[in-house]
Amino acid sequence: MRISWIAIALLIGCQANLDDPSSPGADDNGTSEVAATDHLKEIFDQVDGAMITQRLREMAGVVPVTVNGVSITLGERFDAAGLRRFRDYWSQTMRNLGLEITPFHFTASPRAGDNVEAVLRGPSPDSVVVIVHYDSIGPRGRETSNPGVDDDMSGMSIMLETARLLVAHKAQLQFTVRFVISDMEELGGLAGARNYAQHIQAQAAAEGFRLIAAVDDEQSGWNCSTDGLCGDNLFPAFDIFSCSTGNPPRFTFPALGDQFAAIVASYSTLHVKRNCIGSSSDHFAMWEIGVPAVVYSEHNPFANPHFDRSGGDTFARIDTAYLTSIARPAITFQAALAGVQK
Repeated sequence: MRISWIAIALLIGCQANLDDPSSPGADDNGTSEVAATDHLKEIFDQVDGAMITQRLREMAGVVPVTVNGVSITLGERFDAAGLRRFRDYWSQTMRNLGLEITPFHFTASPRAGDNVEAVLRGPSPDSVVVIVHYDSIGPRGRETSNPGVDDDMSGMSIMLETARLLVAHKAQLQFTVRFVISDMEELGGLAGARNYAQHIQAQAAAEGFRLIAAVDDEQSGWNCSTDGLCGDNLFPAFDIFSCSTGNPPRFTFPALGDQFAAIVASYSTLHVKRNCIGSSSDHFAMWEIGVPAVVYSEHNPFANPHFDRSGGDTFARIDTAYLTSIARPAITFQAALAGVQK
């Protein structure tokens, strides 16, 4: 919400004489003028590429981190120990930002799982969900040798930067933001995302708040042009998916994709590729409960030869400048969903 010139003047402690044409903020006709602050542009400009890179280096196991007073090394998130280390790291990071942490244990096949939610309260309980899966996978029998950096610690680094900036801009938020790390995306079936979707749907009904939208930050660090696998001449670009595959699509939320693309056009020089996608990531669980959701990724992500069962998903494969270029409009879009205005 924009505030008047008088309110601004009172806030800074010196009210201009609006009847005096020579007064600062008055035009030749004595009319008050003040440049409105574009808070979305502020957030776009404040996205910290060095911070994103540092977080990714920590989550990739390139550098050690201190969690609960102990120096540890993160990396793979396939076995129980790796998953637990990451949850502890993420929870500590979000708690240090002042967010409310809630873990959720659930039963599923082939193993039980654990989600964690971090809530940033806004003036309204109506909520935007930001969901990113944290489990990793790799070549069969060698899953713990693959750190799963692009898939999906690149998206996770964007989530953590989103949380940092929305906390810094909490005064501009209109809605509550729920950051969720979901388990068991890589094993198929989206058990973690579906468990959370059922939980938050029931909570929203019980407490009387709306689920406004959801965003799935998917892998965003592999540069297809480096490997000559873009498949088109659109690069530099990234991909936005706001509809499901099928004819006709079962789920489609074009307005959400349009809003994201408009943010990109307003603030970024990246091109956007719009497409539909199947149940390959956690956005799909939000679609299933009727929540408008969008998932985005690096350009042509399914051509990436360095993720999932292929292995080799290491920090060395990440183009950090490209990752930051995606993070800027993606975080700005999520801020807009949370109610931050131009």
